[in-house]
Amino acid sequence: MKSSTLIIFLLLFGLFHSCNEKSENKKAEFIENKLFGKVKSVETRTFENDTLKSRVLEFYKENGVIEKEETHFEPNLSSIVRHYKYDEKNRLIREQIITDGDSTFSSKYSYNNLGLEKKEESYLNKIQTVTEFKLDSLGKTIEKKFGYVETNGFRNWEYEYPNENITLTKEFFKSNSPEKITELKIVPQESKKVRTTKYSFPPSESKEIFYHNNLGNLIKMEKYYNGKLIESKSFTYELDLNQNWIKSESELTRKERIIEYY
Repeated sequence: MKSSTLIIFLLLFGLFHSCNEKSENKKAEFIENKLFGKVKSVETRTFENDTLKSRVLEFYKENGVIEKEETHFEPNLSSIVRHYKYDEKNRLIREQIITDGDSTFSSKYSYNNLGLEKKEESYLNKIQTVTEFKLDSLGKTIEKKFGYVETNGFRNWEYEYPNENITLTKEFFKSNSPEKITELKIVPQESKKVRTTKYSFPPSESKEIFYHNNLGNLIKMEKYYNGKLIESKSFTYELDLNQNWIKSESELTRKERIIEYY
């Protein structure tokens, strides 16, 4: 993958990832990638049909925050390296992405004095995008606005929390009516997450159901479209002595992790 193509992918992925990285409902969220113990580094190898497709290396500080991530794709050996920098409150203030050793893409994060507003600026030689967040007193995002600096395009999100187990996300694009509304519902007693998205154009509905074991690991995922099951996957794990998974399998995909501890 050429660096220019990879950068465009990262710009698009960065927007998607910032929207879907985690639920704001932190009390009841199941975290598939949670690590137990004082982890120093993790190497994750992904295989499809027993062929190595990628290697991801993560490096953590002793306080548990990630400071560097390297992704290497096979067989063309293209790579992405991410560096993370934090403030004294362990809030992310800078992320730098280097692709194939040359092109550099970066993001800067800033916060107001009360920590109730956050801004993300993305750069490729010069500033490209700006994302502004508004948070409530509990630190949960209640509004988000994303825009490209050199165009008039923008996208807004509103977040609502009817109770501790539900997050509603309304997504707007140049209109006063949401293009789609996503509900993430946590069912703690069943170790289950249900994400339902209703689209306005065309009117439709998609649903994803995630089932977890008692460690938070994803063991089954189902996808529905307009009430019809279109995909189902099951996952199995092997664990180390710290209860972190070191092998995960689903159909033709296998992941293996090497975990180093402090």
